[in-house]
Amino acid sequence: MANFIFYGIVVIYFLQLYNVNCDQVRIIGLNDMWTLSNQNGSIELGNLKIPSGVYSALAKTYGDVLFSKNDKKLQWIAYENWTYTTTFKVQLDNNTRAVNITFHGIDTVAKISLNGHHLGVTDNMFLRYSFAVLPYLQAENTLKVELKSSLLCGKQAQMKDECYRNMFHKMKMSYGVRDGPHVLSTGIWKPVQLEYYEVAIMRDIFVAIGQTDSLWLLDIRVPLETGIRQDFYGELLFLAAELLTEPVRIKPVLISHKEPQFKFQVNVTKDKVSLWWPNGFGEQKLYPLYVRVNCWLGKGQPQLRAKTLSQKMIKIGFRTIELIEDFDGYGKSFYFKVNKQTIFIKGANYVPAHILPEHAADVNKVKHILRSAKNSHLNMIRVWDGGLYESDYFYNLADTYGLLVWQDIPFLGANYSLTSNFKEKIRLEIRQNVMRFAHHPSLALLGIKNGMDNVQLILPNELTKDINRQEINYRQAFGNITIFEFNALTVKDIKSSLLFTTSLFFELAREHVETSYIRLPNLNFSNAYFWEELWNSDIYPRPRFISRYGLQSLPILSSWKRSISKNDKILDLITYRQRQFQGLEAILILIRYYFGLPTSAFMNCAKSLIYFSQLSQAMNIKTATEMFRTQALRKKTMGTLYWHLNDVWVTLSSSSIDFYGNYKLLYYWSKQFLAPNYVIAVMDNNNNKINVTVTHEGSFVNQEIYNYKVIVNIYTWMNLYPRKTMKLFIGNMKNGLLTYHLSMSEVFTAPFNTTNSFLEFTLQNQNDSEISRNYLFPGNFQKTILPDPKLKIELSLVHCVEGKIPFISYSITTMVEKPALFVSLEIYHPDVERYTLSENGFVQVEPVKVIHVELTAKSSKCILLTSDNVRIMTVNQFIANRTQANCPKEILL
Repeated sequence: MANFIFYGIVVIYFLQLYNVNCDQVRIIGLNDMWTLSNQNGSIELGNLKIPSGVYSALAKTYGDVLFSKNDKKLQWIAYENWTYTTTFKVQLDNNTRAVNITFHGIDTVAKISLNGHHLGVTDNMFLRYSFAVLPYLQAENTLKVELKSSLLCGKQAQMKDECYRNMFHKMKMSYGVRDGPHVLSTGIWKPVQLEYYEVAIMRDIFVAIGQTDSLWLLDIRVPLETGIRQDFYGELLFLAAELLTEPVRIKPVLISHKEPQFKFQVNVTKDKVSLWWPNGFGEQKLYPLYVRVNCWLGKGQPQLRAKTLSQKMIKIGFRTIELIEDFDGYGKSFYFKVNKQTIFIKGANYVPAHILPEHAADVNKVKHILRSAKNSHLNMIRVWDGGLYESDYFYNLADTYGLLVWQDIPFLGANYSLTSNFKEKIRLEIRQNVMRFAHHPSLALLGIKNGMDNVQLILPNELTKDINRQEINYRQAFGNITIFEFNALTVKDIKSSLLFTTSLFFELAREHVETSYIRLPNLNFSNAYFWEELWNSDIYPRPRFISRYGLQSLPILSSWKRSISKNDKILDLITYRQRQFQGLEAILILIRYYFGLPTSAFMNCAKSLIYFSQLSQAMNIKTATEMFRTQALRKKTMGTLYWHLNDVWVTLSSSSIDFYGNYKLLYYWSKQFLAPNYVIAVMDNNNNKINVTVTHEGSFVNQEIYNYKVIVNIYTWMNLYPRKTMKLFIGNMKNGLLTYHLSMSEVFTAPFNTTNSFLEFTLQNQNDSEISRNYLFPGNFQKTILPDPKLKIELSLVHCVEGKIPFISYSITTMVEKPALFVSLEIYHPDVERYTLSENGFVQVEPVKVIHVELTAKSSKCILLTSDNVRIMTVNQFIANRTQANCPKEILL
């Protein structure tokens, strides 16, 4: 905020200094007082605000599409044609030569008119549409947007009754995916503006950053949007107070209307710059840049009070980024270097914050999701290609939090007709969006997934067959369109600060745990998707980079209760929302395989099914991620992006954060297994060893040598305290990892075996302070006998301050007499929006443990929790009676 106040003062000073007598381009929002109606006029709603969508507008009357089974009940909305209408007044003066109406996002197929005059049509929700309207303006005006059903628009194209998603460009998640509903949205999902100007408007600032030994080089482009067909004059003022002692001023020059833009270069000495680093590796220093342009017709100065000024402020960060895809001793590498330092990528895939795009930029939702990503040690977010180009707010937060962004171009799962018209629109789409967010230091990679043109490799023996030929064919099939536009945005004299890839992605999967494992011939290619359902690290392949892997689980019970009607049963809704995907069956197979628990114990017990689904998901992702992290020693595996971070509704999904912002067990566990300094223990049954790996990640600026030790405690299920202790000394560590091999015969000596005992690994520094803790369970729990831990809790209020956003915290003390396996806590209270625990799903081997709870309330009042508002579960209560057919007895609090 202080920077922006300072810049405001500077701007005013220079405007006075240069004696500016013209006006700014005038922009008026046309976002209020819209009316929505269907084609036959039977439905009409008024006083709507933009952004808006039909499902959102009708929610008060017909219900929220994400409530109960409304996604099916409200399908009729997608088959209707809808019209948005608004009226507005204008007052024109002699200094206005041009007026645009600009739609920043229309979803999707629409016809637009003003006062009965046809302006144009839209068929791409990712495009900005701008129409010149000066000849049609009146004192009072009527603007109309006629939206065609995205299901029925196929009739216009002489196709079948229903419209196919490859006929136009729309968010593919709307059509229903594994983790989302079939809700075919329509509406005006971004703001609408009326723009008064004389010649041109500046919308974006494009900055490409390069360097020499002593300088940072900023190649800056300021594209201008104009509707005139003659050259015009323009001047520019550029301010970067923290980088330059003097402003840069481009005196009046003649600008070609065929390529209207300013181009200039700024050199900054490196001693004035602090680098921008990804989360966990350094600071995220950002520098404000201010640009003001003045454009007019004629050789002289612009007319007095003419609307010729445009201005914009952005923030940039200084960093270099490289994607290394070289052939090495393992195959073809795939890893990132930031500021010339090799970084192991820890990330997750991101889906839109809401299935309805008009809500996808919700500030509170986006901030909660991205802050959660930062707090769980992620350093990359992949914006999935079934979603959207995200909002400016999203990329600004990614800059602030140090989250590198892998931005997919949204072409998920459709074959497009590559007509000249379609190619040009896609190029324009990429140009508009990349120019909008390319200056962000968080933007690491632009990518296209092979699924967009159905390059699918199914059989294992085809995975590495003639990869080069397939990649060439893939690039030729579609990539040339995007590469053309990407090349147009790069700077020849400066190594681009943008990365682009069309590398093939391979998808690997098993049906379930009881099938025999297929040994794949060679997975040393660049990148892979991976789906697996086992906790056994021995079976996992070792790709070079894993951009998608995951397992589904259910949200907490309180989230389901916010989604059901009085007539719903939770288990029925769970079954309904998993649709054609058989995720529940896979979860039940895992439960039976690893715990020996009968399916009947979960068929009528939602809370038990929820608990074990989250436990299975967390253990799966933990096992895979730990194994992948251990492969970083020689850059064999250099990154993981789990699927996925957030949700679009309450359902069986692969997310770690549910739709209401509550954390699943996977999220709590990920804060541990993605920690920069962490101890990993992996069973190596082939060599009769336990591989103990210590990771150390941190700042590259002030690297220190660290000495660690690992305390190995061996417990039995009958005793709280360890029965045997070993010490491993691991020293002289900088960024990287070290592995120690522990013989199983040394660990499992009588009376300890893989059934009656488990291991605790504690990483300590040279001051004997605990840094991280991990557990290894040498076998599954089919034959293990777990005692009743006699679990009890005490609840106490720590702090509460009422206000617009009240701060409420509690502590929960858990007490046990025997080891308790995977203790899970859930808070359920009607006034709680969401909550955060300091830990969850933990193994308790100490008699007393304190868990901190922070609550986000739905109101401004404090919340009084009692023991009735806390649900607690642990594996022990199920193992005690494996033959039970009903819900286990509640633990009394």
